[in-house]
Amino acid sequence: MATTYGLSSLTFGVPTKSGYVVQAFTHTATPALVAEVADESGVRKHVRYDDDTDELTLEAVIQGATLPVAGGTFTYDGATYEVLSVERKGSNKDFVRVTIKGKKSEGVSLA
Repeated sequence: MATTYGLSSLTFGVPTKSGYVVQAFTHTATPALVAEVADESGVRKHVRYDDDTDELTLEAVIQGATLPVAGGTFTYDGATYEVLSVERKGSNKDFVRVTIKGKKSEGVSLA
């Protein structure tokens, strides 16, 4: 019986496609809009952060999977992201690896 190592499994779209094992990830959470209010002397008195945005970059090994397409969606760790880009990397003595970049914003509904 084969053992699969990695951080988590990864699924894409409807119908669900899997076959990736995540080896590394980078997660960045930032607001898309920052509004600051300063008084007459320029001292910041109030700040508001809107449209929380999560960007995720996954490094994965392909295990019999079909690559996703930009504009599609994927689910990782219970959250759904839109696919921004897909990079496929291969070498003579290694598994085929992919880098998948995704994004989700609080104002955008991804079904």
